[in-house]
Amino acid sequence: MALGTITVGIIRERGNGGKLIPISFPGDGAYPTGGTATFTALVEAAIKTAMAALGDANVRGALDLTIVALIPGNCGQYLPSFDAVNDKLFVRDAGHATLDEVTAAVDLSGTTFNVVLIAD
Repeated sequence: MALGTITVGIIRERGNGGKLIPISFPGDGAYPTGGTATFTALVEAAIKTAMAALGDANVRGALDLTIVALIPGNCGQYLPSFDAVNDKLFVRDAGHATLDEVTAAVDLSGTTFNVVLIAD
C-alpha cells in the first residue's frame, strides 16, 4: 500500500529562499520496513495538484524540492522523520520506550500525519 492523499497547506517562504510546507496525509496501509520511498516525489505531485486547482500554473517555485527536514505535529502515537539520503518517510512508534521503527506491514491508514516540511 502507499500513503493516502497528501493535503498541502499554505506554503510560506523563508527569508533565505527556502520554504515551509505544511502537509497532512493518512499513513501507509501496510508500512514498509525502512520507510516509504520517493517521499519527495509524492509531496511534489500533491503540490502540483493543489496549485493547479488554484489556477497557479507556475506552482510558485515549489517543485524540484530539496526537503531538508520534517517537523512532526499531531501524528498520534507515531513520530515521523525524513531520511534525506534515501528520500524516505520513516516512522517510529512513540508508544515504545525505545522509539522502535513501526513493524513491517502495520496499517497506519487510520492515523493522519500532520507535519511541516522545511525545503530549499
